[in-house]
Amino acid sequence: MSFTIPRLRRMLTVCAGALAFAACIDDPEPVAPLDSTGTVSGILFFDRDNNNVYTPTAGDSVMAGVTIRVLQRGTTQMIGSAITGTNGRYELVVPVGTHDLEVVRSSAIIAGNFVWCGASPSVYRNEATFVPTPLKFGCVIRISAAKQAAVGASVTVAGVVTAQPGRYRAANDNLFIQDATTGIQVFGVPTSLGLQEGDSIEVTGIVAAFNTQLQITTPRVAPNIKRGTPVPDPVQVTTGQLAATTNPLAANVGRLVTVRRVSVGTFVSGNAPVDDGSGSAQVRLDGNAATTIGTTRFVTGRCYDITGIVGFFNNATQLQPRGAFDVTEVPCS
Repeated sequence: MSFTIPRLRRMLTVCAGALAFAACIDDPEPVAPLDSTGTVSGILFFDRDNNNVYTPTAGDSVMAGVTIRVLQRGTTQMIGSAITGTNGRYELVVPVGTHDLEVVRSSAIIAGNFVWCGASPSVYRNEATFVPTPLKFGCVIRISAAKQAAVGASVTVAGVVTAQPGRYRAANDNLFIQDATTGIQVFGVPTSLGLQEGDSIEVTGIVAAFNTQLQITTPRVAPNIKRGTPVPDPVQVTTGQLAATTNPLAANVGRLVTVRRVSVGTFVSGNAPVDDGSGSAQVRLDGNAATTIGTTRFVTGRCYDITGIVGFFNNATQLQPRGAFDVTEVPCS
């Protein structure tokens, strides 16, 4: 069969018109019909060892008789629900898609002061999606967000220990931790944990303020301690920048920092002026540091690099070196 140019043009025009209705070939079937379903299942438990895995040998315990709801994502519209059995397990059939999983707070959850930190499982056609459903004492937030919480609020933060117990207080019960945003003091840490610089920990406690310095008190340290992680490198700042910090919410407050080539003045009650030429700030040999470092370490006319935690006491910053290893004599020029 042969086609003339006009005839071919007419055929193409007819085919193009048909695209508006059924196209020149059959439309493909949808990947998943609109009424397709899958299953969501899981086990609801209190995650005592805080590893997101149900481990009864570590003290995890299942939560029975709790209502689990699947909600349309980003809404409160329920599309399915189930109640956990005596083994803490649940299963329900829901439409395909990504949904929000809600745990309804039962009397047992309220009594244990547990929280569910949320999940958004994706459900596929005729497939089962398993959702670990651990309850915790708190959901981790950034330390910068914890600092902005009201005094008396319960918060959960995670960070690396930058000043271990014993660096400052003789009672060995305080430390500093730091995340990517800032740092904070944790007060009342059990000495039995043996926490050291470089340990990565998760802490739930109460926001408090002592002489304007924010801290977390009555801490509960989760068992999933990661030992020996790298301590964050100190941020280099000037003494003028330290002196200009007048807000306890500032990022450097609670953080490990270093000042370089500073002169150190006379100590009075553990405090002395330090200056790198940009403006005078204050260094403090706090508690045990007064012994491990000592004021005689500093000589008039000499210069030092000093690393330490930025404290905030009575609305003023204080550079608090942790030990002799934080002080290095250097040329003044």
